[in-house]
Amino acid sequence: MKGSNNIYYCARMQAAQRDPLHASRERTACEIYVSQEALADYEAGRTVPPCDAVQKMIEAYGDPDLKAAHIRAFCPLLPDYGGDACSELARAALGWAVAFQSAQEIALQFAIVARDGRVTAEELPAAAAIRAKAVELRRVMEETVAAIDKATLEIGGKASD
Repeated sequence: MKGSNNIYYCARMQAAQRDPLHASRERTACEIYVSQEALADYEAGRTVPPCDAVQKMIEAYGDPDLKAAHIRAFCPLLPDYGGDACSELARAALGWAVAFQSAQEIALQFAIVARDGRVTAEELPAAAAIRAKAVELRRVMEETVAAIDKATLEIGGKASD
């Protein structure tokens, strides 16, 4: 996927229509915490961005469909996920695949921030990122529980806590 057909480039250009900040690759790269060169490589199709970078793009661009597009394009196990016919259960599984990709890194950051039992002014950006990931994981867990409950009820099972 090169140039104007690249899913990451297209997502950034769509975001730029809403927020001119995204017209600049340099400014966008800073916002999603990657180098300008890395973003250029993702958008030119030279490298595949890691899931945590894709998640940052999704949040910065306000484009939740980028998650499914990324998985369909680059995950050989999940090529059919994210389309219109995608079930609630399949979307929940896809959410796990993406959300937990970077959870270990965030957990290690949390351990560093929490080691002294407080958050310093210098740690505020890290604490905000940790909190955002926790909120995302909570949402993914709630969607997963609901999807599993719905799927089991459809076959005559019952939801459990």
